[in-house]
Amino acid sequence: MATLSQVGIAGVGNGVLHPKHKNKWSVLFSGLGGILGSNAGVPNDLSMQVVTFTRPSLSYEEIQLDRYNSRIYVPGKQTFEPCSITIEDDITNRASNAIQTQLEKQQRLIGATGPWLNTDATAFGYKFGMILEMLDGNETVCESWKYEGCFIQTVDWDSLDYSTGEKVMINLTVRFDHARQQLVSSVTGSAIGGLVNG
Repeated sequence: MATLSQVGIAGVGNGVLHPKHKNKWSVLFSGLGGILGSNAGVPNDLSMQVVTFTRPSLSYEEIQLDRYNSRIYVPGKQTFEPCSITIEDDITNRASNAIQTQLEKQQRLIGATGPWLNTDATAFGYKFGMILEMLDGNETVCESWKYEGCFIQTVDWDSLDYSTGEKVMINLTVRFDHARQQLVSSVTGSAIGGLVNG
């Protein structure tokens, strides 16, 4: 009979490490729409409505070096791909209001009041930050990502259809300048658990 002490890969180790789950996370917005902090109203309203969120995808430019009769490659500049976010559009319009407020900071275009087509002179006036926290199922953060220099690149307010009662979603693409990862090393316990003696 196999036990957990026999589960694993020969020569590598035995036991099972619990995986991170795709549904145990939260995202906080800072400076979105000009409101600072995660407890300042609008960013929290948007955080409560987020359904899907992508972690960073990073690639490096390839630089070719030719030498005599061979070539080698070194990494050049890095590129972070934009982040995709899906948001439930709530009937109170809190999520839509947070997004519209941010869009108006980037360029006054679709709002009902104020001067048209102007934008802030510097990125400080409209860029915001995001913090993604991966959780253990409770309140313990096991990994976090800090997205810096964010702005909304595209927004899709979804389509409507009389034949279905599905919820309406808002799809965002957020371009950001940089992301920093923090891995929490306060892991306790062993990969081998639930052993039965005898």
